[in-house]
Amino acid sequence: MAYTFKKGKYDFGLKEKGIVTLYHETDYLDLFFMINNGAVALLNDFYQLTGHPVLLPKFAFYQGHLNAYNRDYWKEDTTGVLFEDGKKYKESQKDNGGIKESLNGELANNYQFSARAVIDRYKSNDMPLGWVLPNDGYGAGYGQTGTLDSNVLNLKNFGDYARKNGVEIGLWTQSDLHPKPGISALLQRDIVKEVRDAGVRVLKTDVAWVGAGYSFGLNGVADVAKITSQYGKNARPFIISLDGWAGTQRYAGIWSGDQTGGQWEYIRFHIPTYIGSGLSGNPNISSDMDGIFGGKNIPVNVRDFQWKTFTPMQLNMDGWGTNPKYPEALGEPATSINRNYLKWKSELIPYTYSIAREAVNGLPMIRAMFLDEATPYTLSAATRYQFMYGPSFLIAPIYKDTKADKEGNDIRHGIYLPKGTWIDYFTGEQYEGGRVINYFNAPLWKLPVLVKPGAIIPLANANNNVHEINKNLRTYELYPAGSSAFTDDDDEGNRSLPNGQRRYH
Repeated sequence: MAYTFKKGKYDFGLKEKGIVTLYHETDYLDLFFMINNGAVALLNDFYQLTGHPVLLPKFAFYQGHLNAYNRDYWKEDTTGVLFEDGKKYKESQKDNGGIKESLNGELANNYQFSARAVIDRYKSNDMPLGWVLPNDGYGAGYGQTGTLDSNVLNLKNFGDYARKNGVEIGLWTQSDLHPKPGISALLQRDIVKEVRDAGVRVLKTDVAWVGAGYSFGLNGVADVAKITSQYGKNARPFIISLDGWAGTQRYAGIWSGDQTGGQWEYIRFHIPTYIGSGLSGNPNISSDMDGIFGGKNIPVNVRDFQWKTFTPMQLNMDGWGTNPKYPEALGEPATSINRNYLKWKSELIPYTYSIAREAVNGLPMIRAMFLDEATPYTLSAATRYQFMYGPSFLIAPIYKDTKADKEGNDIRHGIYLPKGTWIDYFTGEQYEGGRVINYFNAPLWKLPVLVKPGAIIPLANANNNVHEINKNLRTYELYPAGSSAFTDDDDEGNRSLPNGQRRYH
């Protein structure tokens, strides 16, 4: 690990096989080398030096919806987006003579364009939603009054409505986090009041970050993490950062930035990106659902929702592309399939939360195949498009059109199964491991998910947010095979035991 913010280049055997070359544009050498036996030991050496990853609050593992609901204007247009009143509207970031949006729909005829309406929309479509970021846009702000305090009150009113519906709220960093002279009320910020008074529990950083350049970004996320805990009733911080350095993991997760959905390349390059993030010491990795731009390709949209069921965070970045990004935006069959996978993700919360706890000082949530079985094959790039989600699930996303029909039904080649008998989650069909399987049947509704023998998987009831979880109910899916164990480390679901921990064998 190079101790510098200067630009660098990393050559892992590209110019000369077997030779690693590290270069930074600095006139001094300051490096840390960590050498140990195995991934967990190496990661913990790194964590001892730079800090352990943050354990995100439980609502963070649900889909979040992000947009700017305090800036744009909506005007009737037959080529626009269809709304609940049966009319189509087009969005403009400039005054086009249309209806201006707001957080709470307090202006004339603008409720359907408000942030509150987003929550209603998820609810009416029976779609899980954990959090909303109502000002994800340049110049959006979160109120339309002449004072910062009045705007914070506006944000609180929205937060009260969101929390009443089981949804937390967050903000995008569009200017300094603390009050600063010369900034208009619209763009003024006071992170203490936002957290303490309005109930903000999420912060997403972007290019309009604080301080003189990205080298101060770590100070910024550290500041937010401290304030969230101090003024947010001991809330755990949920910060999503665009990039980071050694140490970022103790405050923030990572978001991969703006990309175009609707194409297979979007899914293809994200799978190894997620794997690499965990191996690099930050298990909390995310990207936009079906991209920030593009879309309108049902198979790609569905496949993205499917594989991200087995990832930490889901960011639904709406309002930047030419079409909406709601999970129901493309109609059937995408709506029903996406709903089913979002519900499945909600059921998996006890399992997900348990492996998130493990990632604080153990293996990442999304695990390279060599962490399950180290062989020359898994140590190569051959398994970069599949991963283990915790100890029990092998996920092989559909990341390209292999032999798809017009409905998007396809097959998956090149799934490597470690030794042992693996079970198709949906059909119960068993596959002997220690080999690569091809022609795995993957109709549009089906993500290739194989379960490790001996798996013990704790589940909650299907729900739309953490407040709908029945804390008196725990279901377990069991795949008996010899002797096995799983620690259900859910601190809210098992009140009867110390620290909410149960060890099942």
